[in-house]
Amino acid sequence: MTYIPVDAQHLQVALQNDAQQWRTTISWAKERYQSYAQNLTVDTMNALGISQTDQGFILAFIADLNRFIELASGTVPSSADDMAYNIAGVLGIM
Repeated sequence: MTYIPVDAQHLQVALQNDAQQWRTTISWAKERYQSYAQNLTVDTMNALGISQTDQGFILAFIADLNRFIELASGTVPSSADDMAYNIAGVLGIM
């Protein structure tokens, strides 16, 4: 685990950097979810020749982005999934 200095100056910098990273990650997730949800439909994936199995991983990944956004917005998602498994599945497609 990375050491976080306990003096006020270093702690302030660490918190600012981490908060900025977190904000950037949330913004990225919102943008990518919107893009995928609007442009990557089942019909589009069928037209691209993406298999049903691969579509399942892609759709699960898109749903994971939405759950992350819900959680970041203060709403506990109504369902859960293994995000690490879904990510590995998408990476296996590539």
